[in-house]
Amino acid sequence: MRLSAAFVGVVILLVSAGCQNKVSDKELAQKRWNDTRAAILAGVAQDQYKAHDFDKCRDTLNKALAMAPDNPQLHTLAAKLEIEQGHMELAEQELEIARKYSPSDPEAYYLSGVVYQRWQKPQTALEFYRQAGQRAPAELAYVLAQGEMLVALDRAPEALTLLQSKVAYFENSASIRDAVGQLLVQSGRYPEAIDMFRQASILAEKDSSVRERLAMAYFYNKQYRDAAETLTHLTANEPYSKRADLLELLGDSQLHLNDTHGAARSFETATEINPYSAKAWQSLGRAVLQQGDFKRAEFSLRRALGVDSSSSETQLLLGYVQLRQDKFSIALKSFKAASMLDPNDTVSLCMVGYTLEKMGQPKDAMGYYSQALRLKPGDDMASQLMAQIDK
Repeated sequence: MRLSAAFVGVVILLVSAGCQNKVSDKELAQKRWNDTRAAILAGVAQDQYKAHDFDKCRDTLNKALAMAPDNPQLHTLAAKLEIEQGHMELAEQELEIARKYSPSDPEAYYLSGVVYQRWQKPQTALEFYRQAGQRAPAELAYVLAQGEMLVALDRAPEALTLLQSKVAYFENSASIRDAVGQLLVQSGRYPEAIDMFRQASILAEKDSSVRERLAMAYFYNKQYRDAAETLTHLTANEPYSKRADLLELLGDSQLHLNDTHGAARSFETATEINPYSAKAWQSLGRAVLQQGDFKRAEFSLRRALGVDSSSSETQLLLGYVQLRQDKFSIALKSFKAASMLDPNDTVSLCMVGYTLEKMGQPKDAMGYYSQALRLKPGDDMASQLMAQIDK
């Protein structure tokens, strides 16, 4: 039987289609195999990345991408590798590809935020962090990154509002409470900051940096006893026992509690750690002065001036120590030096006048009291001293 031309054509089309399906199946199988191998290599590359074996990581990624160029996780990992090595433009190119293949993956948006933050473009970084946060609301790092960028943009109140709104959601997070506490301190809301730092310190018992910020918040809020107790525990162990700044803060807290001996010990330790701290030497001088140890106070204050000769306060304290020892002529020089360093300070002028009065020069003393009153009409100290001379 002879087949019609039309029938033969249909048979040819069916056979051809069958062949095409067989080729497509082979391609799909190969793609699945390539995706499987690429996924295995991705795991290897991830381990190499974590181990900071970046050269091997790059080689592994190149092999994996050759097998599965549309795998977004591979492009994201490649971007992380480029960021680690400081290649920001290459990283952003990889992230654009990753978002193309997986627009719902938040990590690619977050990493672009990192890139633009490195480029010092906080507004763009903020937008990427927001998009990451929208896709993964439960990821704390994305929320904290938004807060950091808002602060960088001088929008600290917005950052505080954002983070405060998330505190209850992240009920077990010390980090967000620590961040909120720091923003509250910046805005002068110390009692609220103390509450946040307390919560953070409970959730992160081993994080001494949180207790450090708690101690500072106590001090700013004039809770000197709490500050002293917290700082005493902190500075009992390394590395905080070597922190001169914390020992100075501890000394200041002890002075406010009239614990002059404890304060002197704290300041002395601070000067041993950092002998170039003018503040520590000045504070030590102030502490031992309150104990009546004039010789040690003078030594400490002279050490402070040796580090920073521009401090009118130190000169004023030194003059007072010398005055208490009846060293009138030396005290006069110190008070005049203090006045020269801060011409608007009426206390220095009054002390110059008072010393002159002690030296039997009341007319000269009156001139300094008058000068103080011209600077600050109604100044109590100058008025009282002048009134005594008039009597």
